[in-house]
Amino acid sequence: MEQLMNKKQTGLDVLCQVLIQEQISVIFQPNKQPTLFSKESPFDQIQLTHEQAVIHAADGYSRATGKVGIAFITTEYGFTNAVTGIGTAQLDSVPLVVFVQHPSNNVNEQLNVSGMTKASSKYSFTAKSITDLISMASDAITIAISDRPGVVVLDYPSSILYDSSVVQNVEKQENRLPLTPKKISPKLIEKLIRVINESKRPVLLVGGGALISGASTALLQFIERTSIPFVSTLMGLGVIDKNHPLHLGMVGMHGTFAANRAVHKADLLICLGVRFSDRITGNTNGFSPNSKKIHVDIDPSEINKRVLIDYPVIGDIKQVLELVNRHSFSQANSEWLEKSASWSKKSAGFHEPKNKRIGPDKIIKLLHHHSSSNAIVATDVGQHQMWTAHHYPFQEPRRFLTSGGFGTMGYGLPAAIGGAMASPTQEIICVTGDGSIQMNIQELLTAVRYRLNIKIAILKNGYLGMVRQWQQLFYERNYSQVKITSPDYVTLAESYGAKGYRAKSLTEAKTVIEKAFSIQGPVVMEFTIEDEQNVYPIVPPGGNNTDALGEEVEKNQ
Repeated sequence: MEQLMNKKQTGLDVLCQVLIQEQISVIFQPNKQPTLFSKESPFDQIQLTHEQAVIHAADGYSRATGKVGIAFITTEYGFTNAVTGIGTAQLDSVPLVVFVQHPSNNVNEQLNVSGMTKASSKYSFTAKSITDLISMASDAITIAISDRPGVVVLDYPSSILYDSSVVQNVEKQENRLPLTPKKISPKLIEKLIRVINESKRPVLLVGGGALISGASTALLQFIERTSIPFVSTLMGLGVIDKNHPLHLGMVGMHGTFAANRAVHKADLLICLGVRFSDRITGNTNGFSPNSKKIHVDIDPSEINKRVLIDYPVIGDIKQVLELVNRHSFSQANSEWLEKSASWSKKSAGFHEPKNKRIGPDKIIKLLHHHSSSNAIVATDVGQHQMWTAHHYPFQEPRRFLTSGGFGTMGYGLPAAIGGAMASPTQEIICVTGDGSIQMNIQELLTAVRYRLNIKIAILKNGYLGMVRQWQQLFYERNYSQVKITSPDYVTLAESYGAKGYRAKSLTEAKTVIEKAFSIQGPVVMEFTIEDEQNVYPIVPPGGNNTDALGEEVEKNQ
C-alpha cells in the first residue's frame, strides 16, 4: 500500500496522486476549459474540440497501447456528445474511465449521468466526497481493465476537486479488487485436445477477444503446431500476421469467399473471443451448420447468446491456449489444407476504375508501401473501412483502430489522435471517406496544435458510399439522402495549418503519398475515386455467408 501525503491539499491534488499511482500518463479532455491539472503534473493533457472526439481519442489511445484510456468531461456542456463515444468503446470492449464533473452540488440540478450511460457502460460510480473519489477512481481503473474490458463512468460535483481538505490516512488499496484468473479444468483441456485431434476439417475463428487477451504468441504457436487454417473478424485482424499462409481472410458480410466457405464446410469451429454479431454470422441457421463449436471467451454472457456452442470455455484466451499448447496434436489433414488454401485465390477484386479514377485498393497499398513498419491505421466507418480491412496487410496486434460493433462515423480522426499519443514519433494513417471525415473534421485543429504525425487519406466519391451501395444492390437504385458535397479539403487543411494535397489519377496519387510521408506532421490527402465503386463480397440481408455476391451482380442489373 502506498499512503498519500497527510497534509492539507485539494481534491484535485489527491486525484492527481491517485492517477500517478495507477500509472496514468495521458489524459483527454475538451478545450472549452483549462487543462485540469497543472503543467507541472506528469500527464500529457490532450485537449480536443468536441466531446465525442475526446472519448474517441481516449479509445484510440487505449486500443493502440492496451492501457486504460482516461477522459474528463463536464455536464455543463456537451456530455450528451460523449455518449456516442462511450457506446463505441463499450461495444468493442475498450477499457476507458470517463470522469464526469457536475458544476452544481444540488442533486436536483445535476444531469442523470448514471441513467444516461447505464446501457452503454460496464459500471458507474457517483462520488460525493474526496474519499469517495479516491477509492472509486482506483476501483474504476481496475474494473475497466479486468475480465472483459469496458467503460467505467465516474461522476462527481466539481466542489470536491477544488475545496481544500485535510486528507488523513487515505491509502491506495492495492488489492481492493483482486484480479483472480478463472481456473480452467484439466479435464476440459483434455476434452478440447481430443475434439481437435478427431476433427477432419477444423477452422479457427479469431475475434477481438484474442487481441485484448494478448494471445498472439500463444495463438501463433497453436496455429504452427496444428496447421489449422484460420479466419478473422474485423476486430481480430492483426492478431496474427494477415499474410500468414494459413490465413483465409476476414469472415462475414464482407468476408472473403475463402473464409466464409471454410467456416461453412468446417466440422470443427474453434472460436476465440467473438460476439457472433450478424455481420459475422449472416443468418445464424446457415452459419457453419455442420460443425461442432468450441467457444473460448472471458465473458460467460456471450456463450450461446446467438450461436449454440458444444464446448464452452469460460476463461482468458491466452491462458487457455497456453494450457492447450502443452499437449500433442495429430497430423493435419493435408487434403483439407490444400482445398482451403485453393479457395483463398478466389476472393473478389476490383474492376478497372471508370474515367481513369484511382482504385481504392491501389491507394491503400501505396499507403502501406510508404509507411513505417509500426504504423497505426485508423479508419472511419463505411466502404473505406472494408477496403482497408481487405487490402492493408496488418502484421501485428494493436495496429488497426476501427469502430466494429457501433459502426461510428467520425471515429477515425480522433482515434488517430489518441493513437498518436502511443509514442512521441508514432506514425498514424487515417483512412476515411468524404462522408465520415466531415463528422469530426474540426479535430484537424488538434492534430495541428500538437504537431501529430497523422496522414489523412480521404477517399472522395461524393456519396455516403455504403448506404448508396445497399440502395443500389437491394433497393433497385432508389437513391435517397446519400449524395453529399464536400469542402475543398486541400484549402481546408491549409486553413488549419496542415499540409494538403489532391490526386485524381494513380500517377498523382503516387507523388502525393510519397510527399506526404516525407513530411513530419499532419497531412491531408484527397483522392477522387469512382463514385459508384462497391465493396465486394457482400452478403445480402438475411442471407447465409455462402450467398455472398461478387462484382458480377452489377452486370446483371
